[in-house]
Amino acid sequence: MRPLSLVSAALAAALALALMPAAAMAAPCREPANAQAMRAEVIALANHQRKTKGLAPLAEDPALSRAAQAHACDNAAVQRMSHQGSDGSSLPKRMSREGYAFREAAENVAAGFFDAPSVMSGWMQSKGHRKNILGRNLRDIGIGVAVGQDGQVYWTMDLGRAD
Repeated sequence: MRPLSLVSAALAAALALALMPAAAMAAPCREPANAQAMRAEVIALANHQRKTKGLAPLAEDPALSRAAQAHACDNAAVQRMSHQGSDGSSLPKRMSREGYAFREAAENVAAGFFDAPSVMSGWMQSKGHRKNILGRNLRDIGIGVAVGQDGQVYWTMDLGRAD
């Protein structure tokens, strides 16, 4: 290989590494020790809120749970709260990627709340988040929770209707 080709290859590799999403280079996702209990409590609290409004309960959906957990892990890896994935993905793309054929979709994200009651309280105090939780046409739910290197807890609630 000629010296110029080695330089070109090294530059190409450095550029590819620099353009790689931070989440792709991050350590594996770290979940709180009681993550499953936290997810279950958020679902129970969301369904309690729906019940007080005469709405049907949401059913936990495995595909939405995978999409929500992956997004919570992504937000934790890049230490920021966003509806856009570090790879540029949107909620519909993440849902489809996990096999959820949605008709309707909604998402709540949060950071800094250390337990289920506090994150639900925060979401219910926000008009847009409350509207998502109380969506009349939504039927399914998935919850993601992850801890970032910054110690923050990152949450994702994905809601949908598949039929």
